[in-house]
Amino acid sequence: MNEKNPLAIPRQKIDAIDTQIIALLEERMTAVAEVIRIKKEEKIAILDTGREADVLENVRKRVENQKYADTIVATFEDIMRQSRHYQNQQLED
Repeated sequence: MNEKNPLAIPRQKIDAIDTQIIALLEERMTAVAEVIRIKKEEKIAILDTGREADVLENVRKRVENQKYADTIVATFEDIMRQSRHYQNQQLED
């Protein structure tokens, strides 16, 4: 453990994980761009509450440590809200 800053090592680990999360979120947004293209062509509504409910249910099931489940599900709710916002912006163009 770092005597001067006991948080240094766990924070380095968090920074490394954040780098991975960023790459995965970019990959996810690339998939969202494809969804946007299809929604534009097919004139499909942005919000699909059934799909979102399914995603959140699957997230909750996949969380191994259930003490984190509520927080992780809430994080995915935020991710999907931001995705809808991005879709709205793109569809306005």
